[in-house]
Amino acid sequence: MATNNNPLKQLSVMAGKDGLSSLHIPTITDGAEDVVGRIRLQKDHNIVNSRGLDKIRETLQAYEYLCHIGEAKEWIENCLQETIDPVIQLEESMRNGIILAKLAAWFTDGVVKKIFYGKRLEFRHSDNINYFLEALAVVRLPDTFWFEFTDLYDKKNIPRVIYCIHALSHLLARRNLAPSIKNLYGQLQFTDEELHATQRNLDSCGTNIPNFMDLRPSLYKELHGDDSFRHHDDHRFNKSPTTPDLIIEESDESDHETMTEQERFELYWSDSENLERLKTCQNVARKWLAQREMERQRQELHKSTYVVSHLSRVQAHARGMLQRRDMEDKHITYESSEDWVIKLQTHVRGCLARLNYRHTLDHYNEHLDKVIMVQNFVKNKIMGKAYRRLTSDSNPSIGTVKNFVHLLDDSDLDFDRELALEDLRQKVIQQIRENDQMDAHVNALDIQICLFLRNAITIDEVVKSTSAFKKKQQRRRMSELAASTRKSNPYSLRGVDKESRTRLELYQRLLYLLQTEPGYLARMLSMCGRRELDSSISTRLIESTVLSLFGYATNAREEYLLINLCKCCIDEELSYVENAQEFMRGNYTFMKLVVQTNRGAKERMFFRRLLTPLVESIVQDEYLDLETDPVAIYHKVINEEESRTGRPSMRKHSATVQEALQDQEVCDTFLMHLRNLREITTRFLNAITSTVDEVPYGIRIIARKLRVAMEESFPEEKEQAARIIGNFIYYRYLNPAIVAPEQYDVIDAVVLPVQRKNLAEVAKMLHQISSGKKFDADNMFLAPLNEYVRKSSDVFEQWFMKLTDVEEPETYFDIPELNDQMSTHKPTVYTTPYELFHLHHALQQHLDDLEPGRRNGPLQSLLTELGPSPYYPQLELPDSILCLKLTHPSDNIPMDPAARERQLLVDSKRLVIYTIKIQSGESLQSILESPTPAELESEWDALKAVEFSQQEEGKTSKRRFVKLSQTDPPLDLQSLAFHQLKVVTSRLLYYLTRTGAISAEGGYQEMINMIARDITGKTSRRQQRDNELTRLGQTLKNVVRKRHYLTEQRTQYEDYLKECMTIMAKKRGRRPRYGLPFTRQYFHVRALKKQGLEPTFGSFKYSGKQLYERGILVDVDGIEPKDYDKINIILSMDTVGIITIEGAYSRWPIPSVQVDMRYEELLQTQFEGAQTMQVLDGLVKVNVNLLIFLINKKFYA
Repeated sequence: MATNNNPLKQLSVMAGKDGLSSLHIPTITDGAEDVVGRIRLQKDHNIVNSRGLDKIRETLQAYEYLCHIGEAKEWIENCLQETIDPVIQLEESMRNGIILAKLAAWFTDGVVKKIFYGKRLEFRHSDNINYFLEALAVVRLPDTFWFEFTDLYDKKNIPRVIYCIHALSHLLARRNLAPSIKNLYGQLQFTDEELHATQRNLDSCGTNIPNFMDLRPSLYKELHGDDSFRHHDDHRFNKSPTTPDLIIEESDESDHETMTEQERFELYWSDSENLERLKTCQNVARKWLAQREMERQRQELHKSTYVVSHLSRVQAHARGMLQRRDMEDKHITYESSEDWVIKLQTHVRGCLARLNYRHTLDHYNEHLDKVIMVQNFVKNKIMGKAYRRLTSDSNPSIGTVKNFVHLLDDSDLDFDRELALEDLRQKVIQQIRENDQMDAHVNALDIQICLFLRNAITIDEVVKSTSAFKKKQQRRRMSELAASTRKSNPYSLRGVDKESRTRLELYQRLLYLLQTEPGYLARMLSMCGRRELDSSISTRLIESTVLSLFGYATNAREEYLLINLCKCCIDEELSYVENAQEFMRGNYTFMKLVVQTNRGAKERMFFRRLLTPLVESIVQDEYLDLETDPVAIYHKVINEEESRTGRPSMRKHSATVQEALQDQEVCDTFLMHLRNLREITTRFLNAITSTVDEVPYGIRIIARKLRVAMEESFPEEKEQAARIIGNFIYYRYLNPAIVAPEQYDVIDAVVLPVQRKNLAEVAKMLHQISSGKKFDADNMFLAPLNEYVRKSSDVFEQWFMKLTDVEEPETYFDIPELNDQMSTHKPTVYTTPYELFHLHHALQQHLDDLEPGRRNGPLQSLLTELGPSPYYPQLELPDSILCLKLTHPSDNIPMDPAARERQLLVDSKRLVIYTIKIQSGESLQSILESPTPAELESEWDALKAVEFSQQEEGKTSKRRFVKLSQTDPPLDLQSLAFHQLKVVTSRLLYYLTRTGAISAEGGYQEMINMIARDITGKTSRRQQRDNELTRLGQTLKNVVRKRHYLTEQRTQYEDYLKECMTIMAKKRGRRPRYGLPFTRQYFHVRALKKQGLEPTFGSFKYSGKQLYERGILVDVDGIEPKDYDKINIILSMDTVGIITIEGAYSRWPIPSVQVDMRYEELLQTQFEGAQTMQVLDGLVKVNVNLLIFLINKKFYA
């Protein structure tokens, strides 16, 4: 019989004569009475409330699973015709495989050879299971339904075993080899304990329960997918339904004949595709019904709105007509009586006004003194309001500024001080630049001294080797020294060559940048805490390097810079947390740095003064015991009793807290310990909170920064700020000194375990007080002290707030902005090469994170110049200490190019003030562009007479003249008319807008705003200016003192170098200078002596060929090497440090060429790494190293 695939037709067939009303589809048709003809999902009317539903839902899976076990149990019993264990015990009883082996022997022949019973043959139980698996293969059950041996034997997946039995039952029933398995869902009853135990087993198993509902379709697909099986097997599955919602459609005609109508019905609706098609039909029907209902409502609404709108319009027309008629009648009445009404009103108003005016004059005359007082009060109020408007408005008007511009009139002294301040600033900058140049010259002298001494030592070694080696060996040694390229060692920072010096200077500038710009290290330390650094970077090494970089805060400068770093770290860390509690849980690197650097020698004296009496009172009391655990006290009581009596105690040795406290002796001891702990904690608390100024400044300023940052970042969590400060000050700083006093020099004695336990109890109490938390269940023995903790927390919190009331580091350390530039000694950092290269590597690896969003920033520029770091994880370097004298880049102190613009800005303000005093307008630009009447010129003349009076010519000369350019003479304001003044002012403002100093928006409103700020901030500006004048004056003195120091150092270096060269030259002069007689040198010296021209320190004559063979002469312009013997070259020195080189050749344009060369220039050329250089006006190229070697040998050795 053909299968009807149309779902609607299938529905009609299943409905029968009674229609859909009697149709029942499990989980589909139940409870659909609310809509006619609608089929909906299942609804169980037996569930009456949500609590029952939750209870059923919790055990639904377990119940369904137990039903499947019961179905398998009943099917096995029907097959074997014997009773097996109940459902709850069946899982365990099946593990030995006996039941499965019996079942295998029942439906197959010859597979099961022997069934093994009993515990003695337990090791053979695996054979029982294997027999069953072999039987599955015989009946050709698909492998997808099998279970693994360990699933049953080790109980790894028992549901899979039950699933296999179900599949086997369907297979055998289809072949008419076994009865069909029944559906017992809803027919079996289990207790809640059994259901919950089964659910726990399923949860602990960790595997998913197979889909028993989909078993028959899956088995059908597996069997029909195997053609060989279909041809081999002549039997078919029995189509009797095993569950009410599993129906399998088959295309085989014989199968359909054996299936009942109910089976085909269940098989059809068990297919998910058919259900989906049915749901689609339902959706279409619901949609059509909803659209029809919406259309009906819309039409009714439209109809109703139409009637109402027309009715409202008619009413509105009627009301309007009545109102207009009433208004027209009133207008007619008023127009007829208009003249009479006006006359009456006029007479009445005049009479009242005159009467009122007369009364007012009489009143004022009677109270004239009070009137004057009120007038003054009103004037003050108006002026105060205007001044507030001047201070509060972002863009005050010209009229408002003009009312107070007279306050700037007394600016003779102010003007002079401004000029003095600017002049002083320029002097400081100029002096710093000169000091930098002098410092560079001193460094160059230092390099020359090093080079001179190195060359002198080298030549001395060669000379000493003359007696030890033969001439050939000596020449080989000289050749090696001369041919050396002196390549720089990338790991060396102590070389005298230019590359090593440049690398050293770059590293010094890098460390100076990291010290003075804390943002870089703050970001790196934050990445250390979040473990975001590269795996090749050691976090611990970074921390130690940072401490070395700041010299462990041993002096004021390093402590000031380290505090700035920690403050920057706080801002950086707060950007990564969402609330104060999260910040409190963090373990930040900067806190370790602050605490560690604030435990030095002077800080340990603070510990000794504060904690030594308190800790000694605990350590020296050998009978003191602060144990707060009742059980521990109970055991101590037993031990003391047994030690005292020598007999076993009658108390039981194991007791709970409640049992221990029931013992009167234990309870009394416990209460005494609590009282003692409270008294000792109070003494500690009073001692700690009585010290404010004694607490190290570094701890206080970081606590202040924490408080301010927390209040700004989390204003709604201000109460958490005290806890965070308490955690920082007490737990991280004070607590370790209390728990381990001997490590912080608090006491010198050894702390015994009992004494350390007492100290730990006190520290725990103080920590609880500092954090403001009560004791919870973990410390329930201390719960009686919670009220004491609450009250003491308020005292601690007040102390924390007092600690944070501290001045800023700039004021405390009194370190000026240009401190490093005026200090005679450069900042010094001691570190190892390994730490330095490791830090360089870390900066390179995370440059994008350390300098985000900046291209060619200071750090990137320095790292680019340095190149790649020589560090790698396996790098081994000696633990030598490098002393790096940090240098600041001189580019940071240029001549101030904005000084001229600032001066022009000051002059422009002055001219604008003169302009608005004479003329007013909506904007400054409109005033400057408006015409100038004659009366304004007269006012300007009167103002000039007052401003530029000749009585005080010395004071007014600077106000009267304005210097518009560096070359032109100053402009005399006295000679200008008012319209000319406006032209000059307009041009100055235009120039300032082009330079970006001001903006032209709003008619030069920014200039008016500047003048307003000068008016309101005049007092503070004076104070600031006076302070700055004082600081700059002191800075200039320090910079001048540094200039004298550098000048003296330069003189010492120059004298030392000159003295060394003179002494060595004179030593050489006392030795015989010339060799064998009748040689070229012999005749050369004799000729010089005859002429009286012999140099003081000697003269040596060589042929070009001799120098070429020695490698000194590299090339001669335009001459072949074969003609070098015709060139004569003479080296002589008559003055120390000045080498005269003379060359003679007949074919040169000038037969004889002579040049003087300073020895320092040769050393500088060698320092820069040049191998060759041009001499004799570029005619001859020589080897620098060999030439210096020869000069040293002849004149200085």
